[in-house]
Amino acid sequence: GADLVITGEGKVDRQSLGGKVISGIAAHAVKKNVPVVVMAGAIEKGIEKDLYGMGIRSVFSINRRPEELAISGVDAADNYRLTLESILRLLKNDEVK
Repeated sequence: GADLVITGEGKVDRQSLGGKVISGIAAHAVKKNVPVVVMAGAIEKGIEKDLYGMGIRSVFSINRRPEELAISGVDAADNYRLTLESILRLLKNDEVK
C-alpha cells in the first residue's frame, strides 16, 4: 500500500546492484509499481544508470560539501534530515515537518 519507498546505504556501489538491501527493496517495489528513492553517504561514480535500470527512481547523496566520508559523520544526522526534507518537498506543497 506504499506510494513511495525511501531507503539508504552508507555507500551505494557495485555491490548494491546485487547483494545489498537496496537491490532487494527495488526488486520488490518494482513488482508493486512503487517508486524507490535511495539516500546514501556516498555514491560510486557512474552507477546511476545501473540503479535506474533496476527500478530505482532517484538517488541522493546526503553529503553537503566535499570532504572525506569519515569526517562527514559528524554532520550525518543533520545531512540526512535535510536531504529527506528536500525529497519530501517534491511530493508535497506544504512545508514538511
